[in-house]
Amino acid sequence: MTFRQPAWLLRYTNDKAKVRYWNTAIVVFLMWMLWEYRDDRWHVVADTSHYLLKGLLMSWVLAIVSIVLGGILALPLAAGRVYGPPGLRHIAIAIIEVVRATPELMVVFWVYFTFPRFVGHAVPSWGAAIIGLTMMAAAYLAEVIRGGLYSVPKTQREAGISTGMNEFQTFCHIILPQALRNMVPAFIAQLVMLFKTTSIVYAIGVIEFFRAVQIVNNSQFAPFALYITMAAVYFVCCYALSWAVKKLDPKYLLVE
Repeated sequence: MTFRQPAWLLRYTNDKAKVRYWNTAIVVFLMWMLWEYRDDRWHVVADTSHYLLKGLLMSWVLAIVSIVLGGILALPLAAGRVYGPPGLRHIAIAIIEVVRATPELMVVFWVYFTFPRFVGHAVPSWGAAIIGLTMMAAAYLAEVIRGGLYSVPKTQREAGISTGMNEFQTFCHIILPQALRNMVPAFIAQLVMLFKTTSIVYAIGVIEFFRAVQIVNNSQFAPFALYITMAAVYFVCCYALSWAVKKLDPKYLLVE
């Protein structure tokens, strides 16, 4: 008797093989590029690696702090949009849609140049970057959370109410945990997007990874080596986040 593998398992195995071959091809291509252009001032990257790593650390700090603060703000925005009364719901919708419809760089400029009129003094560039990125994270994560809340069947809320819980208890103990479980891939995608978006805050004077590469290139002029390194670092960091969620939650491997 011949055992036949299920169709989904064969497809998953074939997909893994294709990904492995594709990754191998990319590695071979990059190694060839490094060998072909081995004399193109790569020593500049090594000589300034400490400075570049400080910029990369700043990018990670900006992304992580902003995603945490944005997630805290996104929860009441999403809850207000889904469960709030008409007035509160319209305010939440207006905040979310205005921020999402505004170019990211304009949000950062608006915070950096407009907030001083409200607070009475200049806003530090690092603080303006955190506020601007947090606003963007909150708006986008609010939609992620809203989708997660809608993914929980209404019968779950009815079951919670029937056991004697009030609306708030039902939301915190039944609906939100299930919704968060469904939001994990979208949260990781937003973190990847936010990490790449940190490159725009160089415009207000924050020296993150993108700006650090520019500064080194302006002084040493090794554009090929520096910008290839920058692209590779962004790729590795973003790919590592996606790889981490797949390893932490194998369920999502079967969905791809």
